[in-house]
Amino acid sequence: MASLIRNYKRLLNWKLLAGALATVAAALIWLYLRADMPRLALFWLFGIAFGVIVQRSRFCFVSAISNFALFHDGRLLKGILGGLFASTIGFAIIMFNEVPDPALGIPAAAYLAPFGWHLILAGVLFGIGMILAGGCLMGTLYRIGEGAVASLVALLGIIVGMDILQHNWSLWGGYISHLPAVWLPQHIGWIASLALTLGIIVVLYWWVSRRGNAAQSKVKAPPRPLSARFALLPKAIFINSWPFALGGVLFGTFNIWMYASAERPYGLTGEIMRWAEIVMQTVHLPAAPLGTIPGS
Repeated sequence: MASLIRNYKRLLNWKLLAGALATVAAALIWLYLRADMPRLALFWLFGIAFGVIVQRSRFCFVSAISNFALFHDGRLLKGILGGLFASTIGFAIIMFNEVPDPALGIPAAAYLAPFGWHLILAGVLFGIGMILAGGCLMGTLYRIGEGAVASLVALLGIIVGMDILQHNWSLWGGYISHLPAVWLPQHIGWIASLALTLGIIVVLYWWVSRRGNAAQSKVKAPPRPLSARFALLPKAIFINSWPFALGGVLFGTFNIWMYASAERPYGLTGEIMRWAEIVMQTVHLPAAPLGTIPGS
């Protein structure tokens, strides 16, 4: 037992040292970018925040839905709903400031995907693919950072799929682009749209809580003294997983902050498309222009 404790302490010290070195390296890169490319430096900071939040809180949309459907474990799904609740309020305020009267049109900085049958087909294909891959794109990325080789293979498949999409966009993208883009404020106004969206999120949160309570019931540990809580704070931040609700609220808040600062929300698919272009150019295969893909 004593040897196991010593090995654990050595491993812990190694992790803390690696984390400290990574923090210093990230700070140096930020200082370098800040001098000549301040906008890129801003994206660098938000990207690090994104990675830390999703890794520490184990954020993954597919895992949230599959855990709830299979095991009635709704903790992660409730965290995502909490993030959606915060994001809905923040983005509504930002968009209202841009277009107080929704009858005047959609805000210029907003991108609305065409609404139609293709969303159902895409959702089914995405769900099947991500279940086979073991997680969504977000979960795939942070698992690669943790050393998961299978997730690296999944990312390679995603990059190949993105390149196939770009090369075949002209075959069916023209039809999708002509489908209507539904923006609720244009139809029912700002207040009704916000109330309806938040109401749906609250109902879903209540339903998930009701269905998941039995599966998540646990014996509560006795409360610790305040001094013991402070002593365990570094471990709670850097080693233990964060509460799902905290991750959801932080993710939604940083998303609002990023959009307000750089006029760009968090996104993954557009960047993966750029990776696909780089990979295709590296192996000397033709890469489709990114401008043909809406929202990228």
